[in-house]
Amino acid sequence: MPAALYSADDDWYLPTEATRSPWHAAAQHGGPPAALAARAVENLAGDAVAVIRFSADLLHEIPYAPLRAAASVERTGRRVALYRAVVGTAEKPVLSARAWTVRTASVPLPPPADPPPEPPPPPDELAPVDSTFRDYADFFGTALDKRMISGSVQAPGRAAMWFRLRLPLVKGEEPTPLQRLVATADSGNGISWTLPIDQFVFVNVDLDLSLVRAPQGEWFALDSVSHLDASGRGLADTSLFDTAGWLGRSTQALFVDRI
Repeated sequence: MPAALYSADDDWYLPTEATRSPWHAAAQHGGPPAALAARAVENLAGDAVAVIRFSADLLHEIPYAPLRAAASVERTGRRVALYRAVVGTAEKPVLSARAWTVRTASVPLPPPADPPPEPPPPPDELAPVDSTFRDYADFFGTALDKRMISGSVQAPGRAAMWFRLRLPLVKGEEPTPLQRLVATADSGNGISWTLPIDQFVFVNVDLDLSLVRAPQGEWFALDSVSHLDASGRGLADTSLFDTAGWLGRSTQALFVDRI
């Protein structure tokens, strides 16, 4: 088991085998690089703000190679700000992310008109799941503790699963709840697959999270369903939870084709 998803070497993040993609071993899963982008935003923004939307565009297949991650401010404001993060190899950017943040403050609110979605059973009430999509070490099979809530990774269709990172994002650091959530949310299309992975690709070109509150803890649940069209496009739609309840939603726009 590697010590982390990445080890830091000056401005570079060196991937371990736990970042590998289920599509093939020469690429990285989208979750860990997206989490590097979230980390860069958090390091720049500080603790006085909360991320309410995080969106990442996967510009290229992300190779199993060292990465850099840098964040900048696109829009400043007293209450709302917009940050941009870019993750790249030595040759080119491979992921571009944007994060909307709001100033954290206590706002008195009336009781909600509509209750949030019911949370799933907590992870400590469910049995561990030892599942993977490939016969080599990859992010889904190596880096994640998993608990099946409903559905099955072995069968097509809607599925819900708890996830917990087994490893730090960067060696020697404790990942924040946002970093853990971003890393795991990119598995929504994987657990809700509807086409066999040995015959089709259904790769996401983005990852978009909208959060109603700050994520908490280490465990995050994805309740995911994928909708595909014969034109070669699709959408994975995921409801997000932590052990305190509902967090928000994530979506992934999918490219669909035969291998």
